Amino acid sequence: MSEPRRSDGRTGHAAGPGADPRADATADAWVEPWVEPWRTVGRRVHADLEFPIEVAFSYDPDDPWAVLVTFGRSDHAVDWTLSRELLHRGTRTPCGEGDVQLWPLRQGGRKGRLRIRLGGTGVPVLVDVDRSALRAWLTTTFDAVPAGTEATRIDWTAEAAHIGPGVRPGREPGA
Repeated sequence: MSEPRRSDGRTGHAAGPGADPRADATADAWVEPWVEPWRTVGRRVHADLEFPIEVAFSYDPDDPWAVLVTFGRSDHAVDWTLSRELLHRGTRTPCGEGDVQLWPLRQGGRKGRLRIRLGGTGVPVLVDVDRSALRAWLTTTFDAVPAGTEATRIDWTAEAAHIGPGVRPGREPGA
């Protein structure tokens, strides 16, 4: 019987939602933290109109700083990769700049929505999602990979190999 294989060649048992990732740990296998995607129906805001839009948030512990957000149905979906920290901060305070801006809409106290603004010049896309549900889902991502430990998930040698040959330490470029 084979175990799940990751793109980097490591193998291990995938933990399901709510499962203790150490439950099946053995001396020769690692256990991958896993986060169930959060799917919701948001509201696309245009002028004074609101339209329902499917939104899915996905988190891969092997890309620990990023959250993939898919807007729309699979046949016409648009993917954006957003910073996990930016999303987390945006549930509490306005943040972001340029093509991505977030701010909480505090209707009803701690409840309410998160407004996501996407796009640069021209007409931006505005999408609102349930703020407290997003915060709860983000908590599961921080349970899987705690803040401040993201860099331990990265194989820096492999990442450097993708960049190509560099300058040897102690030598100036062009010397």
